[in-house]
Amino acid sequence: MRPSRRGFTLIELLVGGAVGSVVLLGISLTFISQARQYQTHASRRAIQSNARQAMSFMSRHIRSAGYGVDPDRTVLAYDSFNAAEGTSQTGYPDAVVVHSRDLLFRRDVTSATSNRLVVNAPIPLLQRGQILLVLCRNNGSITTTQHHAFVTVGQHLENSMEINLDTTDPAAAPNSPTGMPGRLFHEQALLDGNNCYDTAQVVKVSRSAFYVAAFDEPGNATTRTPYLMMHQGLDLDRDGTIGPNDAVPVAEGIEQLQVAYILNSMGTAMPRVLGVNEPTTAEHYGEQWQTMIPPQMVGPTRRIPQWYTLPLNDLEKPAREEDSPVNIRQLRITLVSRSSTQDPQHVGDDLMLANAGEAIGATVPWRQLENLSVTGVTPDTSDFTPQGRGFYRVILREAITPKNIQLNSQFIATTEAGG
Repeated sequence: MRPSRRGFTLIELLVGGAVGSVVLLGISLTFISQARQYQTHASRRAIQSNARQAMSFMSRHIRSAGYGVDPDRTVLAYDSFNAAEGTSQTGYPDAVVVHSRDLLFRRDVTSATSNRLVVNAPIPLLQRGQILLVLCRNNGSITTTQHHAFVTVGQHLENSMEINLDTTDPAAAPNSPTGMPGRLFHEQALLDGNNCYDTAQVVKVSRSAFYVAAFDEPGNATTRTPYLMMHQGLDLDRDGTIGPNDAVPVAEGIEQLQVAYILNSMGTAMPRVLGVNEPTTAEHYGEQWQTMIPPQMVGPTRRIPQWYTLPLNDLEKPAREEDSPVNIRQLRITLVSRSSTQDPQHVGDDLMLANAGEAIGATVPWRQLENLSVTGVTPDTSDFTPQGRGFYRVILREAITPKNIQLNSQFIATTEAGG
């Protein structure tokens, strides 16, 4: 008797197929969910890494700020700086510029005029826009009011003993993080009529300007990518001009940079937090941040800036509580880093939430984004608005102490000739 051969019925096939589809669908959904979670975590790790990289880089420069540089030239902050236009505009990130003396470079000066320095040994390289500090070795004539001068190199040079200086009038020098050094570094007129500069020493001053700018990405016509940029005030591309094209990127995805000053206080008073958007904006913007203590007269004609003479604990000197660069205790930096791409499944993190009872735009000790306000901003500012648009974001804040800012006097370098 032939055995019967029974197969699957149509109903069994349909049931088996349905069960298999459900299993495959579950596996697929699990895979998709895990992949999305992986991408989310990867994006958050990346933005945290970018923020830490940017903060670490800025911190190294800020901590060294003030070494061998007058306090009023140590830190210059710019509120709401639109890098594309070079102007202040609501909703844009802040910018900050710090200066410090180069530890390894010095030359002896054999001749000095307002347009040229001659030194005792060839200099391998100097870029146009390099800041130099010329230091007298003696007190000079009795009528001299200052015995050191900050000047700017006006021409690229290699293996030369002659340094051509930029002769721009200080009043016409730019006040911008993306331009050449400004009026505080155009004191070339002091070199004329004072023979002490003919036997002086010249050292370099390093400039680091940090700001945020957005750039178009290939294949993405709708969203630009923001970068933290650094500008040294030098004509790096040697095109004859010093501008935004001479900047270099530091970190990708840095959407916001906010700056605040934490000032010295007297006695047991709490340190004050001073936003760079205070009402007297003309006195707090960039190189105008100079509500300095009036200089002290020494004799009938000579002056010494009082930041050299006032002790920090002198309770009889109210100038120690003024809004002055010499009173900066810390520089508080706040960075916002965002993901490189938008997640269509994510609304986007919102970092513009105000504290209870505080309006956005106030500068208070606990407000995470300092004085940033997006009220009334133009559409272009959306590149820097830390709200929505499908981006993951992280905020990082650090209060950095520039310990060298309390300079008591200028000094001649003791290192051997070099650089």
